[in-house]
Amino acid sequence: MEVDGTRQSASGLEWKLHPLVLINISDHHTRTRANTPGATAPGVPAPAVMGCLLGSQSGRSVDIRNSFEVRYAAGPDGTLDIDITYLLKKQEQYKQVFKNLDVVGWYATGAAITEGHRLAHRKISEVVESPVFLLLDPAVDHTRKDLPVSLYETELHLSPETGAPGMVFVKSPYSIETSDAERIGVDQVARILAGGKATGSEQLSAQLVSLHSAIKMLLERLRVIHGAMGKVAGADGAAAEAAYPHSLLRQVSSLVHSLPACNTDAFNREYLTEYNDTLLTLYLASMTRGTHAANEVVDKFCLAYDKAGRRRGL
Repeated sequence: MEVDGTRQSASGLEWKLHPLVLINISDHHTRTRANTPGATAPGVPAPAVMGCLLGSQSGRSVDIRNSFEVRYAAGPDGTLDIDITYLLKKQEQYKQVFKNLDVVGWYATGAAITEGHRLAHRKISEVVESPVFLLLDPAVDHTRKDLPVSLYETELHLSPETGAPGMVFVKSPYSIETSDAERIGVDQVARILAGGKATGSEQLSAQLVSLHSAIKMLLERLRVIHGAMGKVAGADGAAAEAAYPHSLLRQVSSLVHSLPACNTDAFNREYLTEYNDTLLTLYLASMTRGTHAANEVVDKFCLAYDKAGRRRGL
């Protein structure tokens, strides 16, 4: 089974990938790497992980909604021996809870498709009809703007060398599909701190720290621009140290003229309105807490006074 990077899938299926799947795969990879001795050392390749994709099909649209891990054993020659019994058992368990979800494919981590992936795909094809293959590259590439995720289908093509028919991997386009519940979950995961806590005060502290870092970086860059302009114009009447860059000065002028845009009457009115609304909300919250505390004191006083009156009556 070969990989044909020049072809796109001709199946006509519309694949919709949900964020929960990517979170599960990333978590699976992170846990496996952290629990493998020596895997976190620099230059050591991360151990590969595998699992199955759960989804549902409606017409020509396929939603990949969830995933679960599978067991496998890696051979010395690069082969991957998948535990099919465990896979079928997990599939049956998920089917009891999520009756509309079926196994639509499988996933693995790696930079490119290997011979082990091809053999594993053949074995999974014996229990799942026409499975899709999702490959996630765990390597960090800051120059890459898209997701390091590739989706592959298998199609029957004639070999250009021998002319014999064979199955090849072809890329399938996909889109990210999210629901309201998933957006809340992803936002919560993004706000969790390194310590694993996500309380309101710690989230506020993390947000204030990020704002402080952003303002600090802005001030540093403004100092760089100010220093460059000082060299061009010359400080305290001294001769200029650098040439007169017209294009750079036009960019600086555009940036400077965009700053006073916030200093308008409409902005000040809107800002004061939001500021007063926030203060009013805090004031009402403080009054509510004070009223609740006073109510508790009155209840305790009435309870104690009622018991004292009963004792005197006896």
